[in-house]
Amino acid sequence: DEVLREDLAKATLVWVQEVAALLGQVRPTAPASSLAAAAERLTALLEGLSMRWLSGGIGIRHARELMRGAIDAELAGLRQG
Repeated sequence: DEVLREDLAKATLVWVQEVAALLGQVRPTAPASSLAAAAERLTALLEGLSMRWLSGGIGIRHARELMRGAIDAELAGLRQG
């Protein structure tokens, strides 16, 4: 929907920035571009997992496990990069 597209884009940008800031608290030496990329991957994953959970394609426990694993992987990548 064209009317909602701009608001959704702004909300998504704010969400990615907030997640990048949280990641930066854990990995303060990581470059801003790496934090932003990790945050974008995590928020996109969460959106996908939410859709699967809401449609009954995945259980909430499994979705949480996948999300935790992704967060761990992103933090490990930020430590190395």
